[in-house]
Amino acid sequence: MQATMDALRLGPLVLPWGPLVLVLGYTVAVYVAAAAQRQGQGNAEPALLPLLVLALVAARVAFVLRHKADYPDLLSMVDVRDRGFDAWSGWIAGLCAMAVVAWRRPGLRRSLPMSGATGSVVVLAAFALLRLVQPPSLPLPAISLPRLGGGAVALQSLHGHPLVVNLWATWCPPCRRELPMLVDAAANPHGERIVLVNEGESAQAVSAYLQAANLHPREVLLDANQVLMAHYRSPGFPTTLFIGADGRLIAMHIGELSAATLARDIARAREASRR
Repeated sequence: MQATMDALRLGPLVLPWGPLVLVLGYTVAVYVAAAAQRQGQGNAEPALLPLLVLALVAARVAFVLRHKADYPDLLSMVDVRDRGFDAWSGWIAGLCAMAVVAWRRPGLRRSLPMSGATGSVVVLAAFALLRLVQPPSLPLPAISLPRLGGGAVALQSLHGHPLVVNLWATWCPPCRRELPMLVDAAANPHGERIVLVNEGESAQAVSAYLQAANLHPREVLLDANQVLMAHYRSPGFPTTLFIGADGRLIAMHIGELSAATLARDIARAREASRR
């Protein structure tokens, strides 16, 4: 078992922490609702899942509305693989809906708030614990990587501005899906630098894939020995590192990004760099 900043690895599976924590909170809420029912209170369990779904939908809708320019069509808006959610909107919608249900159904006025509040506390406590046990904010390693097309780049020379480092491979389907968006973002930066680092493949393989996909990134580095994957203890592809101006890791995103979640995490990296 391996813990990372953004995900948990169980054998070949890489599972984001967010959904795991929500499942844990929901399970605890169901257990508390069952205990309350055994004590003669109303059965709140049937209301818990709809409330959770409503909160998630509200969180997604709020995030999409905030970043609507980055979602070109309805399919991209409902594709939650980018994990773009506005947490505050979800919490507010869930609490308001729970209050309405409890008010309209007197039998649930104790059991529903009790079970919902207990599950919520578990979720908040789990996220707080994850923050406490995160590994130290690692600096960029003191290595140079060859650049596709010739030359080399010393990674520590990239200090001085927010940096996004995407670790990818040509055989990885999520990497392939997000790569065109990352190439476009790298060509139109807004103060940050975006560097694509291929992990474990030859220059010939990378060049052939980019040519076949009609992609022309400004800069691709080659990490044949997967030094960065090991250095940051990444469990799988794609991994995107958000690094502050001081060269230290601020956040790690395991899995596919959208333009909206990329913009969100870059903004977080900028804010963290100013602290």
